[in-house]
This record gives sequence, C-alpha cells and structure tokens, in this order.
Amino acid sequence: MKTGVCRVAAVVVAASALLLTGVAAGATSSVTITTPRAGQSISLKKNPYLAVAGGVSFAATTPGSTAFYLRRDGCGTSNDNPHLSTTSGTDGGDGCGLIFNAVVGVGGDLDQGAFVDFPATDGMPLPLDATHAIDGAIALTGAQVGLATVDVTLEALVHGNAVTLGSDSESAVLDPTGNDTPIPFTIQPSATLDGSDLQALDLRVHIHGPNIYSGFISLNGNSYVHVPSYAASVNKAVQISVDDPTFANPTAARLDATGSGWSVAIPTPPIGKHTIYAESIQGFDTSAPASRTFTVTK
Repeated sequence: MKTGVCRVAAVVVAASALLLTGVAAGATSSVTITTPRAGQSISLKKNPYLAVAGGVSFAATTPGSTAFYLRRDGCGTSNDNPHLSTTSGTDGGDGCGLIFNAVVGVGGDLDQGAFVDFPATDGMPLPLDATHAIDGAIALTGAQVGLATVDVTLEALVHGNAVTLGSDSESAVLDPTGNDTPIPFTIQPSATLDGSDLQALDLRVHIHGPNIYSGFISLNGNSYVHVPSYAASVNKAVQISVDDPTFANPTAARLDATGSGWSVAIPTPPIGKHTIYAESIQGFDTSAPASRTFTVTK
C-alpha cells in the first residue's frame, strides 16, 4: 500500500515540473513606471522621500471551471501511469481495475486494492474558486453486478504544503445492461482556500462493495473531476527595487482601487544616479521588469 509520504512526494515532484512549464509559458501581467520621470533630477534636501508610481496590467480572473479526466496509459504494464489530464482520449488502461481480487458475491465486500492515486500532469498551477463545489464522476465497468461504493479524496499542494480539498463516498447499484455505471461525487472545499494557487492536484480513488468483477474504472472521458477555477490567479502584486535588478530586497507597492495603477513612497536614495526597477506578479507569474533612471542632487 502507498503511504501518505509517498503521495505528498509525488505531488511535489509533479508540481515542480508543472511550475517550471508554467513559468516558461510567458508573463500574464506587465508593469510601467511613470514617476519619477526618465532623467529627472530630484533634490535630496527638498525630497527626503521619493514618490514612485506607475501602471500595471493583469490577466482577467473570470470564474469558470477546469475539467480533469482520469487517464491511464497501460493497465498492468510498466507504462501504467494513472494520472489526471485536461485532455481526454482513448487509453490503453481503459477499464483497468485497481487490483485484481477474487470474485465476491452479494453479501461480501470486494476491496479493489485499497486505492489508486491520479496526480495531475497538466493544468497546473490552478487558481481555485472555493465558492463553488467540485464535482465529478467515477464510471465503473465490468460485469456490473451488485453494489459498488466509490471513495474519493482530492488533495492539493498550496504554498508547498499538502492540503486536503475534501472527500466524498458514494454508492450505486450497478447497471449490467449499460457500458458503464457513472457514480457522481461532490466535494466542497473550505472557503478559506478560495483564491489559492494550487501547485499540484491528486485524486485518490478507492472502490469497494458487494459486487462481482465490477471495480474497473471506465476512462476515455467517462471518469472526470470538474474543479471550479479562475482564468488567472487572483493574487496580484507590484514590487520595486532600487539599483538592484535581481529584486533581492524588494519593496511592495500599493495597488489602487482600479487595479491598474500602483504607488509607493521610499526614502530618497543618496546623491548620484539611480535606477528604479518594478515588476508585477500574478500567482506564480512574474512580468518582465520596467526600469527608470534618475539623478539625486543636493
């Protein structure tokens, strides 16, 4: 059986790869500096504090939903790879069981190998909209005789920490006349997680109950989870740096009510030529820096 430590480690590894991909994809925000003016001379005696301001543009944070499909590359092979993906397709692992157990008739309890984890391999990072419920379905196939219970737990990585978004347990009498029996589930994440930027996502599935050869997951778009999300991160900021393009010790600016302007007052630097750098941040994305050079006089 897998351990919680292994599960978190797998989620962290997946998150690292996905975040690197996201950073390379390009900036979603941009920033400009309007004050001080380029080449402006500022008297240190008259201006012990320097007003710095500018404009900023962020990507829209429209609420919506992101669909993740349960995928499995090859059942029982070295290329098994259970995972979640934002794209659906025909899988070699379609109809794969969790672990093959003996037949159990009515009154028994067939436990399909405890669980299988489906970590997201794309669609990350994801800005979570926790004001709405997460919903999905695990479609079961096979002989479809008897009763099956599906337990699901959804876990995410937030600020590098594993967080359980929620869990659900649902049962259904299987339909032997159909190709599969979808078992819907609903998870309501804590409102405190609203706006969190999920670094990784993992769906744990556990199937059990008095059924006969029916604990097999139908993939190919039939099993999925819909995660309410924002089009872009709702976490936005602008920071500046004086004479340091690496932003080793940045100063946070204040965003105005429109979200399109920013300002901050800093101690005027010593006499001489200086450069102000500014960058905007939205979630895990950082814009290209803007810069403005000016001169401080006596």
